[in-house]
Amino acid sequence: MEPDAVGLRCDLTSCHEVDFLPIKCHCNKVFCRYHISPDKHTCASLDHDGLSEGPTPIVKRQRCALGNCEKSSLESATISQEANVETKPTSSAACPKCLLSFCIDHRHPDLHSCAGLQKQESDGKKDAQDILARHFANPPSHTPLAVRRTVKPPTDPKKLAQIQKVTLMKMRHSATAGDPRDKPSTVPVNERLHIKARLEVSGMPMQECVLWFRKSVVTGRALDLISANLGVPSSYQTPLCLIEKSASDPSGCSPLQNDLLLSEQVEDTCTVILSALPIVEVIDR
Repeated sequence: MEPDAVGLRCDLTSCHEVDFLPIKCHCNKVFCRYHISPDKHTCASLDHDGLSEGPTPIVKRQRCALGNCEKSSLESATISQEANVETKPTSSAACPKCLLSFCIDHRHPDLHSCAGLQKQESDGKKDAQDILARHFANPPSHTPLAVRRTVKPPTDPKKLAQIQKVTLMKMRHSATAGDPRDKPSTVPVNERLHIKARLEVSGMPMQECVLWFRKSVVTGRALDLISANLGVPSSYQTPLCLIEKSASDPSGCSPLQNDLLLSEQVEDTCTVILSALPIVEVIDR
């Protein structure tokens, strides 16, 4: 059989078909699956002396080890003709896992529910369980809750200034004018106050937007404009207020005074919360 680009060619002169899984016969020639049987290629192993004297002995063919398959096994095609008996498969035609002989259609371990393959997988699982048992001898009885990491703001003034500078640059690119009458072309950048406005009113979905105002805007006027930008209906009766949320002191939140300039009470890049006015403030007013 001459080697080809892929597979080998059958040694039978009338065939020469390329076979990807050729089988070697006892006569030391290689044949395709159609001519591997000794009587299909006039096998020299049928007669020890090379000359046939008398009738050829009938050889009992071994069936495929798969229960419902009637085909001959690959082992029976390569078995020696010296004895008319079934022998235990020992050649390369037998399954390397369970050492049983199957036909060409069921020779692969996955196609005949190979016991050897199942044992190998079972041994692999047992080895994995042993490794887990050695390294995790006392597993916890419950899965601990994930601890949420809280990022603390830096205390270094230089780092704080750098972070605020970067944040301000981003907000300048995304902010829109809080007052629709103001245009970017008419208000210089150094005369703008950039803030993040957040709606936190009971019964309304939380919203956020990045806005800029003139530094000369009064807080009361900014309150009305922020309410309009966050979609608070004009018919809403509950008094609202602006509360600055400081990054350095989140607990220190108090309503801004409406009669003062917004730029006098908050800084660039701060977060201003639009919320319902506390009851104490309503009584005082």
